[in-house]
Amino acid sequence: MQIDLCNKLINNDLSKKDLLEKVEIKKTSKDDLVQICKTLAKAFDLSSDAEAFQQLTQSNALLDESIKLVDKENGDIYGLLMFCEYSIKVGSPISFEEPNLSQYLDNFSQVNGHSFIIDERLRGTKLDKKMLFHNIKFLSDNYDFIWIGVECDLTTHEYWKRLGFTEIFRIPQAVFYLAPLSQKMINEYL
Repeated sequence: MQIDLCNKLINNDLSKKDLLEKVEIKKTSKDDLVQICKTLAKAFDLSSDAEAFQQLTQSNALLDESIKLVDKENGDIYGLLMFCEYSIKVGSPISFEEPNLSQYLDNFSQVNGHSFIIDERLRGTKLDKKMLFHNIKFLSDNYDFIWIGVECDLTTHEYWKRLGFTEIFRIPQAVFYLAPLSQKMINEYL
């Protein structure tokens, strides 16, 4: 999969300062589905919006609990953090790479950080961290851990580690990380 994360999510001439005055962090909803699919298809260079829809459907996207960075006036999306009820056993090759770990993690409720994108003009503004923690109560009340897969050639690996994610296994194409959300997981995992 080719990721094109350097583009603007909305093609306009607004500056970082302009955008900071216009955006707010909110939960997504089912009403955002069309715009979410367009945003994901563009950011991840998918063949179509339908492919993004298929990925979200197969991954059981939590459309009412994911996060968007949105223009207060017109609803344009400048950032997305999609959560999916998607087991690491299904969404990664962990069963083949680390079968014992896979079996162990299967005892915990889990959520996948499916995709996290932010317009390049808003990077470095701390909005990313605000997005990550915007719905943390829901996540920690309902899941034991969150897991993510990060392509090896991306430069965000240290970022995830600084946020408390731990590398649990890797394959040549990606590294998979986990962060505990519940006390149950913290007690058993750490």
